Amino acid sequence: MTSKVLTIAGSDVSGGAGLEADLKMFEEYGAFGTAAVTCIVTFDPADSFSHVIEFIDPEVVTRQLESTLAVHKFAALKSGMLGSVENALVLAEKLKTNELPYVFDPVLVCKGAGTMVDLKDLFVDNLVPLATVITPNLEEAATLAGIDPIDSVEGMIEAARIIHNQGAKNVVVKGGARLAGDDAIDILFDGQTVTTLRSRKVNEKLVNGAGCSFASSIAAGIATGLSIEDAVVSAKEKVAHGIANCLDNATGVASLFHPAARTQPSPDVRVSVD
Repeated sequence: MTSKVLTIAGSDVSGGAGLEADLKMFEEYGAFGTAAVTCIVTFDPADSFSHVIEFIDPEVVTRQLESTLAVHKFAALKSGMLGSVENALVLAEKLKTNELPYVFDPVLVCKGAGTMVDLKDLFVDNLVPLATVITPNLEEAATLAGIDPIDSVEGMIEAARIIHNQGAKNVVVKGGARLAGDDAIDILFDGQTVTTLRSRKVNEKLVNGAGCSFASSIAAGIATGLSIEDAVVSAKEKVAHGIANCLDNATGVASLFHPAARTQPSPDVRVSVD
């Protein structure tokens, strides 16, 4: 039976991130994906491709969620950029009425825009406690945990423990390319065990969509029967291949190539688990 996965996220017209990335990742697992749109991200070519974010009215987001949840029986949900306090609250209210596995990518900053969205307290109070898996990057993890900027594995573990105490069942802190060193390191904490995932950094480019695709890959893995740890390892592998084969574009931030693990796997990608 084909698993169905819902993403609640923004639309990125570049195709590398947002719900466009999520739907591509769902298909890599043989899952059927649907989407509720929270905002639309466009780029201004007359202003160095700066981001412009247009939020969808909360009433429209509510109708989208009510529609798709009535149409399909989902195996997992994933959320990405929610964009506004109102839309985050709409999602939180819907999540309280179901027990589906929920993968929460707590987007607080749009890559290339550099502006933190003031959703931290709302996330901690309303969405973190509902997360089956939460996937913050270093900046998001430090913000949610209320600690100094993270620049070490020890800092990642500290943040993961704090966020777990806020209610998330499983916390994945993504070091990725932002952590110094030759390896891209992620930490998975389930409340008892700290698991360290490592892979060699495959290029030095800034790549759009890695975080979105990582979270949606975890959601699809869970939906298709993988354990949490196996879903995280699979996601790391798929994203690493996508980064290794990323596509250049006019914005200066490359686009992740989602089917790369299947169509042109990189010999440099290997994930070790400690």
